[in-house]
Amino acid sequence: MSVFGGGDPGHKHLVDVLKYCQVILAVLPRSAENRHVDGGDFEESKENNRFAVFEEEDEDDDDEIYPSDPVSRPELDSKALSLDELMFSDDRNDCIIFLLTLDEIMGFVVDQYKTIVHNQSNNRRIGAPETVLVEDYLEAAVATNMAIQQVQQLEMDLKLQHEHLTTPYRLLSTLIMPKIAQSLADTMRHNALKQCTEKNILIFLGDCIECYFRAPSDLHNQSDTIVRDFCARFEINDEGTAEVQKTFVALKLIVIREVPVSSEKDQFSSFDLPKSHSWLQKMPHIGGDRAIHHTVRLLQAFGPVISNTPDDKKIDPKKGFFGQSPWRPGRSRKIHGDLDELLMSDIMPQLFLMCRSGIIGRAKLPRVNEICPLFVLLRDYVENPDRPVSWSLSFAIHAMLTAILETDRIADELMTMSKTVFDNYFNQLEWCLKMAGREPNFCKNPMWVDNMFYVMYLKNLGLPGFGHRAIWNPLFGGTTFSYLCFFGNLEIGCAMIDCHAQLRITLHLFHALRVNGIIREGQIPLLDMLHNCFKSSKGIWEGGLPKKGEFVKRFWICFGMNIATAKIMAERAKLIAQAHCLVPAEEESWKQRKMSPLEPSKISKCYRRICNRDFHDVKDKYHTPDQRRRMGGSDQYILAVRKNDTLDALQDEQVLLSFNLPTCGALLEQFICSLGRVLQWEPLLAGGVDDSILGEDKRQGFAVLFAQHLLGTLDFAQDPLSFEFLDIPLGEASSSFMTRFFSQFIDPSKALWFQATQEEI
Repeated sequence: MSVFGGGDPGHKHLVDVLKYCQVILAVLPRSAENRHVDGGDFEESKENNRFAVFEEEDEDDDDEIYPSDPVSRPELDSKALSLDELMFSDDRNDCIIFLLTLDEIMGFVVDQYKTIVHNQSNNRRIGAPETVLVEDYLEAAVATNMAIQQVQQLEMDLKLQHEHLTTPYRLLSTLIMPKIAQSLADTMRHNALKQCTEKNILIFLGDCIECYFRAPSDLHNQSDTIVRDFCARFEINDEGTAEVQKTFVALKLIVIREVPVSSEKDQFSSFDLPKSHSWLQKMPHIGGDRAIHHTVRLLQAFGPVISNTPDDKKIDPKKGFFGQSPWRPGRSRKIHGDLDELLMSDIMPQLFLMCRSGIIGRAKLPRVNEICPLFVLLRDYVENPDRPVSWSLSFAIHAMLTAILETDRIADELMTMSKTVFDNYFNQLEWCLKMAGREPNFCKNPMWVDNMFYVMYLKNLGLPGFGHRAIWNPLFGGTTFSYLCFFGNLEIGCAMIDCHAQLRITLHLFHALRVNGIIREGQIPLLDMLHNCFKSSKGIWEGGLPKKGEFVKRFWICFGMNIATAKIMAERAKLIAQAHCLVPAEEESWKQRKMSPLEPSKISKCYRRICNRDFHDVKDKYHTPDQRRRMGGSDQYILAVRKNDTLDALQDEQVLLSFNLPTCGALLEQFICSLGRVLQWEPLLAGGVDDSILGEDKRQGFAVLFAQHLLGTLDFAQDPLSFEFLDIPLGEASSSFMTRFFSQFIDPSKALWFQATQEEI
């Protein structure tokens, strides 16, 4: 049975039975009331009587529902419903609920892109940088791709529940054509030798709709055989076959009138027919001027174009066939008609090229299912263009058109901004590669080299040959940003920013200088931002932020030592700082070190929501208690709560997301290597002192000098600013160089690929 409730005939009979029972029971004598209760009054007894709530109900409330006059006893249908018919009785209701849910979910998409237009206007008025809008772009793309995933789940559930509703066309026939199905059923009863159920008829009508949604030249169009095959299957006589053929021909008139394209719009203007795009009434986001089944027809018609295009060829669209060409922003008022030419002559040919020959089709991109279901659906469509299009693909492309329509008047500005931000990200990577090349030991690090190759490969997502309208429309461009942000920048970036322990060394030094008051908060904004972003990272701190007296011990724990060994190292650092004696480390200390990796899910809630699909701790902060009671458990409610929680996390973490983490990794490595030169540690790292411990791993040797001398000074020395090692005041030299490096030598904007609204450098 349907999860949405029983069918119309069953409900009607049940209500009739309830009415009959109510009328009969109303005239029967009632038992005498006995309100005497030992040991207490009546009100107290009600507290112990769970049925007391029904004893004083106002019976007048039911007058309009149940009649007071006698009614006849309902009679059962002489022919009982079969199990198949009983299961099928819910189909139309479920189709309506499915489409209403799609409409409400599309409403979420509309709201996101209206917000972009609103915020862009506000940003222009206050003179904010244009890249501030990237956050809104990310939010809209994340929300829309979450909506696409929800529609995928809804479509799967619908198919599992109603195995015959496998295509949009069969759903539309079930919803729109019950009278036609009934008329055809009468024909079948009188002219078919084999029994034909209502489900069989609606499947046939849906497949007829599909014939007219497909292009006439489509090799998979069954227009020539569908009537013959149907009549042969149920052994329909000649008279019945003629009626079925008439129905099939009449459907062409109905379909083309409902979803006309190009010259078809005036083909049947002389007929007295309903206006076009009238099937999905009272669904403002997927019906009427935004009819989603119009998008279904365009996508289905584009399928044979894909099939007939050789692998080494591009699609050469016929410009102007679907509307005015070229399409220009600022003139669109509706999706059907106004955006047909843009979709069919520009966007789809370019996306086809990207899916067949570009990065989406050629590369098996990780995390694409979680972050970019839009890409997955497009790739599957290009690989299987002969299949009936799915609701999920239609919803995704319709959401793209909706985003274009909502942002139409600022389309060129958004496209320019998107391309600028994308190019800026990879320009920063090019810059950091040059900077990393200055440090031979670092640029040969396998983790750095391999991951840098991978993240640079993502530049193929923005190749100009794919067409600006295709790859930089609001949804596709925002989805590209999402993938670049959550996979390229966060997941890969977390492996690169600390691949040589450069992040944890820098932050431990910065934190110790701040605790000692040598550097003030706000003095180095870039490090303030990094410190705030990673202050909860287990990999960096292994707990809360360390206090004075814990710097050395906590650093060694974060560097992979066990607690006992870390305490020993801290005691030795204390002797160095207070007794001015050099206590060598023991080689045994380095055995079985295990550093905790920097995990993006531990520093970013929105990453955990999007990439790990982890919603176990979401909180509903926006619905009222009454709304929760009414909507709780519905697909729309679950999506709304998860979407709101994810977007809240994205807003809270926008500073972290704005960092170009691979570039930060190179920048911090340059700082660490330069700091070693400033403090005159290079001769020691070359093996001149305590070579058994410093060894060939220069970063391991740097960690020994850093923790036992520099951090030890900030942890235990009476005057950390002036305490000297190798005749250099460690506190003063490290703090002054850190300030100059991040404020003067390096442009801080090189570390940010877009401007977060919460922070400015």
